Amino acid sequence: MKTPGRYQSLDLIRGIALIFIILFHTSVYNFANIHKIDLSNPPILIVLISFLILWGGLIILYSGFSNTLMVSRRIMEAPGFKPFGMMIVAGFLFIAIHFLLILVLGRWSVDFVNNQPDMTLVATSIRSGSIQFPSLSKLFEGSALSTIGINLIVLSLLTYSLLRNGGIAREFRNYTLLLTGGSVIMILSFIRIDLYPAFQDAIDLGRTGPALAGSFLLANPYPLIPYLAYGFFGSAVAMMIYNHRMKLMGRLVIPMSIIFILYGVTGALNYDKTISTPDFFWYFKTQAELGIFLLLMVTVILGFRNQNRTRSKVPVILWFSRLSLTIYLLETLLSEVLGQGVALIFPDWNQTINGCLLFGALNVLFWAGILAIWRRIDFRYSLEYFWVKMFRRFGKESTKLDEIP
Repeated sequence: MKTPGRYQSLDLIRGIALIFIILFHTSVYNFANIHKIDLSNPPILIVLISFLILWGGLIILYSGFSNTLMVSRRIMEAPGFKPFGMMIVAGFLFIAIHFLLILVLGRWSVDFVNNQPDMTLVATSIRSGSIQFPSLSKLFEGSALSTIGINLIVLSLLTYSLLRNGGIAREFRNYTLLLTGGSVIMILSFIRIDLYPAFQDAIDLGRTGPALAGSFLLANPYPLIPYLAYGFFGSAVAMMIYNHRMKLMGRLVIPMSIIFILYGVTGALNYDKTISTPDFFWYFKTQAELGIFLLLMVTVILGFRNQNRTRSKVPVILWFSRLSLTIYLLETLLSEVLGQGVALIFPDWNQTINGCLLFGALNVLFWAGILAIWRRIDFRYSLEYFWVKMFRRFGKESTKLDEIP
């Protein structure tokens, strides 16, 4: 079976997104004086950094796009549920990896009341020098991985119902359902503001089931309400590309993107600036982010149709993209080890945001060096390497490690 090609230009954008994620994750979460910031009305610099941290929304959008494009091509080559079933399996794997991330390998959060970081197993063990397990509250944190996983499960069932029996040809129905459905989810996502206290109460009262459900639907940083909509929009763009509707995509999706940007920015200006708080500022911020990411995706697709010209000029960025899951899982491990080393030379490096930003840049440079060495053996033994081998056993070809520059 011929493996569907990749959009190298979108790989490039995902690689840039991951670099920003590493830079700002390792900067913000190491800042020793973050508890002194008034998060109810933070400085504009902190607000801008908080925007730049949340590049995961672009990755969620990209996931919906790439997986829908894949199943659209494969259902025409071999009709049946199998490619959609593989998409569901991938979704559950992402959810499993999500728990590995939030409990063992991932980033940390901060208890602003007691000025104590709430860390994962790896982070707290490296800092303390002994094995220490995370608090139970870590179980109820969200992540981009859980949202991607549930998006894949939902989209697999939805796209199967749309594409089977020649449904790919019913373009008006498909675009209308996906774009309208995504828009409705976005507009009505303010319900998260009212639901969030019940989620917090479930955690406080030890009601594990409702709290776990709330961690997927409502918890920061990428709750399904509203980030399920990002998958819908990515899926719609993929179907337009499959049907060679480039002009329609430009005429329809670009204006929608601009409307979301204007709606989000105009609304956010009417509320006090906050960071990751379930309020109307955050609601409008996610509207603007969707518009920006959607506009960026469509502009890149339409503007860079020569897929090969990005490959030789910026290979390191594409390496970040292709190994994004491995890097996302191990960024905290590298950050903690580097932090211990830097502290031996500059004990107060994490006392200022400028020092932390330099530390974030150092992390990016270390990852670039690691990837350059790893590339020599074709990224063997990375998570993506085992992902490709596992799915190949079930007859699903993957392009994750194909045509790496």
